Amino acid sequence: DDDDAYGDKTRIVVPREHLLPLSVSINRKLTTLCPHMDDWLRGGVPTRSVTEFVGEAGAGKTQLVLQLLLSAQLPESEGGLDGSAVYVHTEGRAPVGRLKQIADCHPALLSFQKSQKKEKHDFLKNVILVQTLDDPGGLWTALASVAQILEQSNSPEPTNLKGSDTANPGAGETPNPKRKPVRVLVVDSVSSPFREGDASKKKGAVERSHALSRIAALLREYAHRHEICVVVTNHVVDHVDDSRRNDANPKVNHRNVFGPPGVLTTSGRNVTPALGLFWANCVNSRIFLKRTGGSASGFG
Repeated sequence: DDDDAYGDKTRIVVPREHLLPLSVSINRKLTTLCPHMDDWLRGGVPTRSVTEFVGEAGAGKTQLVLQLLLSAQLPESEGGLDGSAVYVHTEGRAPVGRLKQIADCHPALLSFQKSQKKEKHDFLKNVILVQTLDDPGGLWTALASVAQILEQSNSPEPTNLKGSDTANPGAGETPNPKRKPVRVLVVDSVSSPFREGDASKKKGAVERSHALSRIAALLREYAHRHEICVVVTNHVVDHVDDSRRNDANPKVNHRNVFGPPGVLTTSGRNVTPALGLFWANCVNSRIFLKRTGGSASGFG
């Protein structure tokens, strides 16, 4: 063998590995309980990944994540992950009533209930609700508290979980010892705590980017370490074409600071996902939901 640049004659042999076809994934998938959405996602939402649903109010973001909280409890043979779920809610009162309606009425969940020969499965008891203050610091604190839930989800010993609560009233002081391991973490929404921040100035933009960086790193760590689905929702903001203003003043370039990662259309107006280009690079998959003629549709 010839010497390399460092005079080392050691040859490193890297074995060849066959590439997986596009239709094959090494990550497990979680059904959204929507056949069309599952087809687009090639089976559902992947584990070990951060997936974002973005759209305007009423586009169906919360509906989809509520379905994921329930579908995670289904057996793998029915598209679930045979586990429990954590729901971090940042906007007002959590939609527990809507969650119960879906659990009582969705055909896939009703079919699963009929297959239970012993006792009826209580979907709400397997959803852990973590509510947070509507500011970046409160969101970080809430997400940090999820680490304890994830670490102890496999532990048979009940332990107090500060700052967390289950979705069913009257419970939450201690985790349910019969609860299955957590398989999905939902944050609804990740952009709401950042609405009041002043990102119009360089200092505000830097502070927001720092906070988003910490949150994104934590979510990715949860997804990979615990092999769970991490799903977040995001809002949209109106897109303003400031190209002329930037050309007139080269020192001002808002597009470089805030994005946008592309202009989208919903309800007849041009929009772009909130939190800018920095956050767009923090998620693995982004699914845009739009309203057309009073109904919701989507694409990734």
